[in-house]
Amino acid sequence: MNDIQVRINGVRNGTERTVGGQLVRNTILSRIPIEEFEALQPYLEFTPLSLATCVQREHEAIQTVIFLNHGIASMLVETYEGKSVEVGVSGREDMLGLLLTTGLRTSPHSLIMQVPGDGFQMDSALLQRSLARLPELQRILIRQLGIRWVQFSQSAACNRLHNIKQRLARWLLVTHDRLDSDLVNTTHDFLAKLIGTDRPTVSVALGELERDGIVERKRGSILIVNREGLENQSCECYGAFRQFNLELGLAR
Repeated sequence: MNDIQVRINGVRNGTERTVGGQLVRNTILSRIPIEEFEALQPYLEFTPLSLATCVQREHEAIQTVIFLNHGIASMLVETYEGKSVEVGVSGREDMLGLLLTTGLRTSPHSLIMQVPGDGFQMDSALLQRSLARLPELQRILIRQLGIRWVQFSQSAACNRLHNIKQRLARWLLVTHDRLDSDLVNTTHDFLAKLIGTDRPTVSVALGELERDGIVERKRGSILIVNREGLENQSCECYGAFRQFNLELGLAR
C-alpha cells in the first residue's frame, strides 16, 4: 500500500473543510495545515456511530482510526467478571486509536460510543506509516497523548476518592463540554457502566440533581438546565479536565 504524499499547495483561508460532502468539525482535522488535510482527505471515510457501538475492543489490534466529528466515546477498563469503569472520554477534539502514535498496535481499554455521532475513519497502518510526512498532525497527536495521560491519572483518583454524585456531575460536565446541546443522549444503564456502579445508584444520584433543579431526566436522555449548579456538585477533578478545553478547541 502506498504512503500518503503531501503536496504543498499553500494555505487557503476561509474555506470549509469537507470529507465526502460532510462538514469537518473534528478539531484535529480543522487545525492541521491545509496541505496535510488534503493529503489525508482521500483516505478518510465518513462513518455513522450509534449509541453503544464498540469502536475498539480491549487488547485487540487497532485496525482503523476515527477522527470523531460528533458524539462521545468512552474509554472503558473491563474486568473478567464483567464489571467496568470509564477512565477517559473522547469527542470531536480527538482521534480514536491515538496509541498508534507511539507505535503500539493494541489498546488497553475498549472504546464505546456513549453519545451517538459520526466520524471519519482511516486505515491505521496507512496513518502510522505516513505520520513522518505529516509533522503538524504528529505534533498534535503526541500532545493529545500527554493530555490524555493527565486525564487518566485524574480519573483514577476520582473513581477512588469521590462519591457517585460528584463523579456523575463531573461526567456530565465533561460530556457537556464536547456537545453543542444541553441534551445528553444516554441511559441510566449505560451511565452505571461508565461510572462503575449499578443502575439504582445512578437513578438516586440523578434524582437528587433533578430535585435541586440542575438536570431533568427524559426518556433516554438527560437535560442539563443549570450548569453552574452542576459545577458546584462536581468534585475538583472537573477542573483538571477543563484546563485543557481551550487547547483542545472545546467551546466551554
